[in-house]
Amino acid sequence: MTSMPRLRTILMGIGNILMQDEGVGVHTIRAIEKRYAFNPSIEIIDAGTLGLEILYILQDGVDNLLVVDAVMGGKPPGTIYIFKNEEVKKYYLKHKLSAHEVGFSEVLALLEVIGKPVRQNLVLVGIEPISFEVSLELHEKTASKLEDLIKVVLEELRNLGVEISEKIPS
Repeated sequence: MTSMPRLRTILMGIGNILMQDEGVGVHTIRAIEKRYAFNPSIEIIDAGTLGLEILYILQDGVDNLLVVDAVMGGKPPGTIYIFKNEEVKKYYLKHKLSAHEVGFSEVLALLEVIGKPVRQNLVLVGIEPISFEVSLELHEKTASKLEDLIKVVLEELRNLGVEISEKIPS
């Protein structure tokens, strides 16, 4: 009897935690990691502002990649977005370019070039930010939506087949 190959699923938070809501992806995955346990098929990665270094994390191949980030989609602050597959690539190409550093859109493009694209599901869950002021804390209105954002991320992980259980407080 042959065993099924294990799918590699990554939950990745990106953003700069020094710039208030820009760090919402990192704050979200840290809260999730603290409160929930997962089956061994998932890796949780705080990618922060790594840029091109993310390529090295993903170059060994990934089946499912769920990214949590601030999303500037033009809707009211606190709006939660879900983009999938090609929508993710289009969003980052349009909204997250920087002349000074390699952004996530470039990482996704380089994965394609080296023949290591996300194999099954690429998902972006994000929230419309309010402030990019220098602060380690989320804006209070964004922080008030964090539980809603966490629920959406957990639901998307379940849709990817990830088993989730609440950690028992010690």
